[in-house]
Amino acid sequence: MFLDNMASIKDLNLIDEINDSSNLILIKNRLELLFWNKNPEVSEKDNEESVDKRDEKKYLDYLRDYQERLRVYGVGDTELFPDKIDYLTLILAANSKNHNIYIKKLAEEYAEKVPLEEGDSRVNIWDFIDVAANSRNNDLHLERMILEGNVVLLNKKRQSIYNFEKIRLKIKNYVDKVRNAEMPKEIKDLLVKKSEEVFTGIKIDYNIESGIRVSTKEYSGEIPEDWHPPCMREILNDILSGGSPSHYARRSFVVYRFVSQFDPNLRPIEEGIITNRSAQDIATEEQIERFLDEIINIFKSVGDFDVEKTKYYISHNIGYKVANHITHCEYCKNWRDDGGKGLGYYCRPDSTCSRKDIIHPLDYLCHNINRHVKKSE
Repeated sequence: MFLDNMASIKDLNLIDEINDSSNLILIKNRLELLFWNKNPEVSEKDNEESVDKRDEKKYLDYLRDYQERLRVYGVGDTELFPDKIDYLTLILAANSKNHNIYIKKLAEEYAEKVPLEEGDSRVNIWDFIDVAANSRNNDLHLERMILEGNVVLLNKKRQSIYNFEKIRLKIKNYVDKVRNAEMPKEIKDLLVKKSEEVFTGIKIDYNIESGIRVSTKEYSGEIPEDWHPPCMREILNDILSGGSPSHYARRSFVVYRFVSQFDPNLRPIEEGIITNRSAQDIATEEQIERFLDEIINIFKSVGDFDVEKTKYYISHNIGYKVANHITHCEYCKNWRDDGGKGLGYYCRPDSTCSRKDIIHPLDYLCHNINRHVKKSE
């Protein structure tokens, strides 16, 4: 994995490499392979098996062409060059709106190459805890594991999940470092511009937009990402990068996104009384169905994704057809002291969160909407 060989490329001149048109061609090729649609649509004239074989051949031909281009461009630098292209690809992907999906795709690619052991594999308990505690994956809860002393035994299914999460967290750590790195504005702008260039034409097979539209009497338009509270941004980042948030985190995320679009002033308790509103009390059936499609598109990246189950749970959470009231997003105090619900991991307060009038994630959003409206006036 190229991340294990970072020392050999640390002295590269990033600006020169990013501006090299040959490198950009190879980065785009690398992304095309990474985001290759392994499940092409099947027409009435074709059967699924023939389409799969044809697409696999097309993929393998493209992969061979890419490897040949690496060899040609990397003459005299054959060992370093592939790592360099992967490194530059990570830099540009980290500066794009597709950074989370890139993490998932790359982790899947590397995890597929890790051989699974026949029978149970043996993992040191502290290594396991380090991965499981940060992955938040329900299938890696320590209480569900079989232990032998200080060793965790993993069957094939859990080996696969563990390998993926271990690699995903490593890639995510590097991507986060790149995204959070302090740099001059002109360099940041260059990286964003080049990332847009290399991602142009790359088909992303599910929704990556974190912004949502709001239409109220106070404000109408797209909500910028930083108007949402840190907890909701963190959950979205985790979902899109292939993470598996807890049931409670997913529920709060879904309801927050629904209510924020159609009635951001709605709270679980109003004037001391529990509010019992259904989805159709605040949105039309057409709007609700469109919302369901959008959320399902986002959750496609979660490892345990199932369309019908996801649609049922979302409908239940927002009080649509299978339930008659909205199951509200948790108040902030329940995120800080979550009682093992898996909410605390995403609670990363900023200066706005510390305001006395911010006691619910929707308060954070309303504060930013009101601030924007006042500034506009």
